[in-house]
Amino acid sequence: MNKKEKKYIIAIIILVAVVLGAIWYFKVGYLLRKPEIPEANIEIQTKMVDGGTINLRNAEYTEGQIKVGYEVRGFSLEEYNISCKLYNDGNLITTSEPTGGGMIELDEKHFYLIGSENINQINLPESINLTVEIAVIPNDYRQKPITASFNVSLDKQVQ
Repeated sequence: MNKKEKKYIIAIIILVAVVLGAIWYFKVGYLLRKPEIPEANIEIQTKMVDGGTINLRNAEYTEGQIKVGYEVRGFSLEEYNISCKLYNDGNLITTSEPTGGGMIELDEKHFYLIGSENINQINLPESINLTVEIAVIPNDYRQKPITASFNVSLDKQVQ
């Protein structure tokens, strides 16, 4: 083998290594990154409840939707269900599925959940006094649900 052939072989090996490294990063390395909680858009409110913590971090009120984001730490989703109720001045707006808008698993017993409700059929004022009631409900019917309530005033945002 002459020097020119050796240079081509070395160049091909380096190119293959770079391509394989890039493929690994985008297919495997990217997936290994820990998910992050979105930045809070309201003052974070925290409640400590029975060995766990619930934080209300985000709330948004638009023409057709109310969306809240809350962090739950210390409860396993295998042992508990989580629900979210929204009230305006004490009047029930709607009840969300546990992950009506999504869920990010941050760690063991640490989640960020998004409750998202369409309110097109409800006539609400431009400003609301929103009460967010988050219930952590044990799968064992003999235990009582754990509830945390948060209050936040929101103005309707124009999209």
